[in-house]
Amino acid sequence: MSSISMVAEDGFDADIELGEYESSDPIELSDTAARMLTQEVNGGDDRDGDRIKLRYNRDGDAILTATQYVGVVSLRDGPTIQIRPKAAGTNLLYLLQYAQDTTATTFDSQTPFRRGQTFLDAFGALFEAELRRVLSRGLQTNYRRVSSSEKRLRGQIDLQRQLQRQPPTPTKFECTYDELTHDTDVNRAILYATSILLGVVSDRSIAQALRQHQQSLRRRVTLTPVTVETVNAIQLNRLSEQYEDILRLSRLVIGNSFIGELEAGSSASFAMLVNMNTVFENAVERAVRTIISERAGWRIEPQEKTQSLLTGGKHQVTLKPDVTVYDDADRVRLIADAKWKTDPPSNADFYQLTSYMLARDVPGLLIYPDCNGRNATTTEVAGQYPLSLIELPTATSCSSPEEFVRLFEGEVRDMLQTVLSESM
Repeated sequence: MSSISMVAEDGFDADIELGEYESSDPIELSDTAARMLTQEVNGGDDRDGDRIKLRYNRDGDAILTATQYVGVVSLRDGPTIQIRPKAAGTNLLYLLQYAQDTTATTFDSQTPFRRGQTFLDAFGALFEAELRRVLSRGLQTNYRRVSSSEKRLRGQIDLQRQLQRQPPTPTKFECTYDELTHDTDVNRAILYATSILLGVVSDRSIAQALRQHQQSLRRRVTLTPVTVETVNAIQLNRLSEQYEDILRLSRLVIGNSFIGELEAGSSASFAMLVNMNTVFENAVERAVRTIISERAGWRIEPQEKTQSLLTGGKHQVTLKPDVTVYDDADRVRLIADAKWKTDPPSNADFYQLTSYMLARDVPGLLIYPDCNGRNATTTEVAGQYPLSLIELPTATSCSSPEEFVRLFEGEVRDMLQTVLSESM
């Protein structure tokens, strides 16, 4: 990954705007742009299919189709594409906050965020609020080992370096010592994530706030690319627990962004695309966990893998539903899958959940975002296992994050009480 300096400092103007699963009009696409899209944006193993699908019509023009990934892509020698989520209404910021389990309480009144803005503006607003909270409490410092030439003896003298580098009558000492610094991995990670977001938010007031934080950080922290592996290796303790939320958001930024090489004669390229399926799954998991915890001894297992379904009497199939609910006797009571889509349920949705239900002999839930009631229904599998399709109020107008959580968790509570009581 190349230097972050190429990221635009003042946001961007999108050439193409799409909703999830929408297709663009035919466009001319250079070989350089097409190569970046197929090899870099759609490359890698951490994805579920192409992030942006590419096909060509008979005239050789490109047609781009969005998927469940939302955000921004600025292609090398090509257009800037913005993809907006459709099923969150004006609650995108609240959904993000809830799904990421952040505790920021200042963004609702102080963060410059308006209705109708993009996914990345919503995320940038949440990130800015969390970063502002961390900076107001003071940056974490830590000791690092330093080896340098000093005019005065400091720490321990490195005898081998002293003999190699200094004359018989030395004017400096080759020292090794521990220095207290703000230039730590966690501070570098949030600075790097801040710098990435500066290039992809379109709201200039949010960009201005992020730029002020970036400048404050750069006075004490080195701006350098940080990998997801580095972020995952960061260990927080009691004194640095204030970083928990901003580090989670920074991991999401760094893990879902790409900053391309700045080639001669080409424009800067970057991408930040986030899987809304993952955001929705996280929100559903948190809500179910919260409601189930009200029952003594009950628990949930997210993304639990099992190999209990046989096909044709020979092969085992790995099952991994989004949520498995266990009661106080450690019996599976419910299987649930979350699907961030506004289209009618597909056969694949039913087949997948039906497999889970038959393997565990339990009821099932297919959970969708707000679809105006189109995906809400109830049926049975094998004549005995209830299968409920429900929609959560992701797009219901809310005036505060507290109201969003109350409505979201309230719907989940009603759903669980109905399904679990019918299965007893």
